[in-house]
Amino acid sequence: MKSNEEKIVVEQKSTTPHKVVVQVVQHLRAGGIECLVLEMLRSSQLSQSEDMHIISLEGTKEEALRHWPRLLPYKQNLYFLNKPQGLSLSCFFKVKRILQRLKTDVLHTHHIGPLFYAGLTARLARIQHRIHTEHDAWHMQDLKRRRLESSLLKWVKPVLVADAEGVHEQLKKYQPDYPSQVIHNGVDCKLFHKGNKSYARAQIGLPQKGVHIIGCAGRLTEVKGQKYLIKALKFLQEDSILVLAGEGEYRDELEAEIKYLNLEQRVILLGNINNMVYFYQSLDVFCMSSLNEGLPLSPLEAQACGVPVVLTDVGGSREACCPDTGMMVPAQDSSALAWGIRQIFRNKQKDNFISPREFVLKNRDFGNMLAKYRALYN
Repeated sequence: MKSNEEKIVVEQKSTTPHKVVVQVVQHLRAGGIECLVLEMLRSSQLSQSEDMHIISLEGTKEEALRHWPRLLPYKQNLYFLNKPQGLSLSCFFKVKRILQRLKTDVLHTHHIGPLFYAGLTARLARIQHRIHTEHDAWHMQDLKRRRLESSLLKWVKPVLVADAEGVHEQLKKYQPDYPSQVIHNGVDCKLFHKGNKSYARAQIGLPQKGVHIIGCAGRLTEVKGQKYLIKALKFLQEDSILVLAGEGEYRDELEAEIKYLNLEQRVILLGNINNMVYFYQSLDVFCMSSLNEGLPLSPLEAQACGVPVVLTDVGGSREACCPDTGMMVPAQDSSALAWGIRQIFRNKQKDNFISPREFVLKNRDFGNMLAKYRALYN
């Protein structure tokens, strides 16, 4: 008898009036790529424009739903392969089975693992429309990964998309013989909007008065650089507190750093947040201290809620920053992060301070992004 992890049940549709689009990611944990793909699924269901599904190479549905309840409304459209570490031949067959039973028209992969397992399978299955998005290209600095990706692109022959101009420049450097184009990441400006700060703080359980709240959202990993943001509090006044939304393998190290710096009263680790809109609306400034990025979503979501940002100048982060209200600072520099935060506080005191929401509405709206992806296969 097969284990639950090996059973993949795909419900047949009686009619398929729209194209069947399958998104493939490495895992479904709360993160930028995963939130983007989930939002694409949500939008497709609301508009009934496609029949969209998501395949996660890693993990099981049970653990994913337990750790990220945001997935629950879409569980019927989620498939988990529970791939073990290393090369897995069975993973190819599982992907093939899902793609065939769904009668897939469009395959959209994100990063090299999905391109390997799902991209090759889709090419052999002669799925006509194949799209691959790179959300960062720093991993191609490794020669073996660069050569592997080059071979996969030649075999799979997808439409290659970069989510930012900075990523596009890296692709042209590392994959000069394969054409690519840019489709900027976007966020849903109807979902992420301005709100009442006091009410939002009450919903999250944050202090109401007497503090300036600095927020950061993202997985707790070394590459996100949260330790530099924590250290930045030492350069700020006592009424500045930091709230971190997200979970990850780096949590223990961050807790140790907080304790070492005697900042237990000024740093709050919230874990995963179900309603990120309230999180952003509760902030005075959003700060992202990453060491590497593609085009990050969280600062766009914050700005859509009217919150100015301080970002480290890596990858495509500059393309996610409102040039009139945001601040760009060097990575791995706590004093620079503190300087940027102080500048935001000062600017917000001025009468002519404008909301960064207009920048997102004009340049990084989710609807525009989705329309460009649809144009690739319609």
